[in-house]
Amino acid sequence: MKMLLEVEKTPPAQVQDFAKIEKSLRALKSYGPQSYASLIRPDGSYIQVAGGRVTCVLEIREMPSGKHWRAYLEEPKVPFKGEQTLLFGGGHMKMEPDEVLFIDDVVTAFRSFFDGVAFPENLRWRDMSQMFGGT
Repeated sequence: MKMLLEVEKTPPAQVQDFAKIEKSLRALKSYGPQSYASLIRPDGSYIQVAGGRVTCVLEIREMPSGKHWRAYLEEPKVPFKGEQTLLFGGGHMKMEPDEVLFIDDVVTAFRSFFDGVAFPENLRWRDMSQMFGGT
């Protein structure tokens, strides 16, 4: 199945090979010219990431329900406590320490979404639907 890959400051591209997706994800930097990306299924469901390398925030949106979820880890990988702000090309977003993922976590989750299989067991999902007008 072809999906649409959108990366900041690049034209959207139809993809059916995961290698291009992974290359784009690994090039992301929260402070660089490309700091967010999304992969969209034909039904409108998507997975998106903001940031890059060791400061990524990952979210999914399910269609047609409109449910919106943010990934988090049971054990945070970062040493800081309390809410932080991620600055990236799309703006800024508040995040909790357990919501900070590394790019390897993101690549694995995008691969699961691309393949249509279950997400890795270490990822948990926090319902953010109310923030985005979902049900």
